Order: sequence, then structure tokens, then C-alpha cells
Amino acid sequence: MLDDTKRWNIVHKRTHEEGDDGHSVYAEEKEKLFPRGAVVCDLGGGTGDDALFFLRKGHSVILFDISDFALKVAQKKAKDEGLEKRLVAKQVDFGLHELPLNNDSVDAAYSRISLNYFPTEETVDIFSAIFKSLKQGGNAYITLKSQDDEEEMEYLRESAVEYEPGVYIENGQLRSRFSIDELKDMLAKAGISNYQAHPYKEQLGPDKKDHRQILLLNEIIFTK
Repeated sequence: MLDDTKRWNIVHKRTHEEGDDGHSVYAEEKEKLFPRGAVVCDLGGGTGDDALFFLRKGHSVILFDISDFALKVAQKKAKDEGLEKRLVAKQVDFGLHELPLNNDSVDAAYSRISLNYFPTEETVDIFSAIFKSLKQGGNAYITLKSQDDEEEMEYLRESAVEYEPGVYIENGQLRSRFSIDELKDMLAKAGISNYQAHPYKEQLGPDKKDHRQILLLNEIIFTK
């Protein structure tokens, strides 16, 4: 069985194309809410498409991902544009390692559909660690895949094993699909009270290769 680093290296090597650095609609939407010149932590940011967008906007970025291949791609992109001094890229497995961040150290935490690979209690711990890393008044912006995607849920029910409510094992990999109510309970367990949690539809641009044009997600935003 592949370990998660090898698994994600394979995924990124298959999907990465030189010069393909288009940021997401979600990144563009949320960057407008960052304080200017912010320290942003991008959790699970892969090859750095969104991180590079934040760098171009004048922010400093701490980029975490499990894939060392993806991080090298992100570092090269930043270096090619002379932005490497404001990027810190570090390999982290969120399921095994504590976030290597000091408390009260980042203005904004950002994660776009990258925290759907952990069981409930580990996800609670991740939320708690993100909250602790925020400066007072800082915000976290997180999207996760939703149970509202009926096509994907039907696939998981038929092809995967339910590990616990909202969490499935498919081809040796955990995949979480938490409901809004489950996410609210998890945020409360993480000691977070000032939050929003709601369904979110992300429009994919016409240049995206995904066969879908809309992602059905859940968004959580919390403030320290």
C-alpha cells in the first residue's frame, strides 16, 4: 500500500503541467478579506497556485503540504517571479504531525478542499491547532467537500467502507464528508465559538480540466 506522501506525489506529477498556475476563485474571493501584507498559512496548498496568488498580492505565505514534489514546484514558481523570500514551504502530514506554527503567529489561515482526509477527532485537533496559530482577530477560511454532492456520495457508499459517520475508507485512503451540523459540533469541541459554517458552491473557471463547473462544498470561517 502506498504511503500518503507517495500517493500525493503521484497525483501531483500526473496533474501538474509546467506553466499551469491559475489560482482558484475561492482564493481570489478570500484574499480580499486578508489584512494587507498579511502572514498567510496555506494548509495543503499543493503546487502553490493559490499561494503564488497571495504572494503576488504582497502577502507572506507559509505553505504546508504532504507532497515534497508539490512543494518543490511551488518554490520554483515563487523563485521564477522573485517572490521566494516571502514563501516558507514545509512538508507536513496533518494526520501525524502537529502544525509547525507558533501560537498567535498568522493573520489568516487558508485551506481549500485539503482537510478531507482525516477522521473526526483528528480533524478537531487540526481545527484547534489552526485556531491557536491565529493572531488575535485573525481568521481561518476553510472549505471541505460536502455530502450535498450526491454523485460522489453514491460512489463512496458503493465503493468505500464507512469508517465512522461521515468518514469512508476508499482504496486505503480516508475521505471525510461531514455535514454542517457535524462540523459545528467539531468546531465546538475544538474550543472555537466565533464561527460560520454553511454550504458553499465554488465556480470553476472554463480553463479548469475538471468535468464539473461547480464544486459543492462546505465552508467554515472562524475568528480568534
